[in-house]
Amino acid sequence: DGGGNNNNYNEGDRVHGCAVVLGDRPVRLTLLRTWESLNFFGKLKLVCALLWSSLKQPNEEELKEWIESIMNDPTNDILSKSIQELSRHFPSVKETIIAERDTFMTCKILQVARFLGQLSLQDGKVRRICCVVGAGHCPGISKALEESDKIGDVEKTLRSVIETKKYKVDESPEMG
Repeated sequence: DGGGNNNNYNEGDRVHGCAVVLGDRPVRLTLLRTWESLNFFGKLKLVCALLWSSLKQPNEEELKEWIESIMNDPTNDILSKSIQELSRHFPSVKETIIAERDTFMTCKILQVARFLGQLSLQDGKVRRICCVVGAGHCPGISKALEESDKIGDVEKTLRSVIETKKYKVDESPEMG
């Protein structure tokens, strides 16, 4: 989503010889694809859940308990549990927010690797890639990179997780 990685971007920009590539799908596309993935009742359920959560704010004690559970979780697996809970209620939301973005980021990593590989062939210099991603994306991206030979056409795969029902890469200046 780009929001949590601004500090990483600023740090990378300061390191000599380090190029920074922001490789996450734009938030607007993720939200649009998420909304489009829901049927009428899913949209209604999501709107109701958002309204309910805005009306029923947790009290101070509930917030303290929640923070305490995060800080003292030996497995540090609160994020995975939250994602599982979300996917139980909204399976397509997990697909667009996690799985599709894993695919998008994997393809961007492969594009950068291909580009750097070409540069290395030209000048003989060794190049490295350091990827900073959110914890919820590590398993999916790692698995996809291990199986990258199955991706095939990276640009075609990227297109499949960028285009929406309304916006097509070939038809929109924003998407090109």
